[in-house]
Amino acid sequence: MKQIKVKFNVKFKKLSVFLVMLAAAAIFMAGAGKVYASSYYNDYYVSLNGGLAETSPSGVSSKSGGTFNLSFGKNYNLNNVVIGGGAILGYASNGSYTVDNFDGYGDNAKVSAHSTYYGIFVKGGYDYNNIMPFVKLGYIGYTFSSSVSYSGPYSNQYASYSAPLSSKGGLLYGAGVEYMFNPNWGVTAQYFGVSLSGGKINNFTVGIDLNF
Repeated sequence: MKQIKVKFNVKFKKLSVFLVMLAAAAIFMAGAGKVYASSYYNDYYVSLNGGLAETSPSGVSSKSGGTFNLSFGKNYNLNNVVIGGGAILGYASNGSYTVDNFDGYGDNAKVSAHSTYYGIFVKGGYDYNNIMPFVKLGYIGYTFSSSVSYSGPYSNQYASYSAPLSSKGGLLYGAGVEYMFNPNWGVTAQYFGVSLSGGKINNFTVGIDLNF
């Protein structure tokens, strides 16, 4: 029970820090720069994002790694209510897992998991001058693979290798805020989670946006 409580507290603290940073950025941006017309959230866009991926397989402790992705789509501004959609392509490092003394002779196996992902989503937001908070919902697919290496007294008897693991798909959901500092360029901070059979992935990213 104590271990579950500690994990919950750590995740809550991470999410709290992210939300505080998000709120601080929004407050700062609200008072800075020029206010742009709502039509700027009525464009095609491309967004390059990077940040943290926290992978939580069922029955295994959470692991953190990096992620980056490219998303693109179209927004429609309907009297300050923004409705849009898009697609996402990305890569993530999903953590390393060690199997100690797997052969009974003191050798350890280290499995590093990574993945590519792709998905589609719909997005809804509110255009408050040049700031837009938004939520998104969609589908995402992951293709996982692994790299295996060995350490220990007989590790030279084992060849390191890379191998595919599995492909999984599931629900994508998220929220964030976009700030436009001129008519074509903006920045985004967002969270998006992924529910997969056998676990979930939490992503915290920041990125730069081109609207055209």
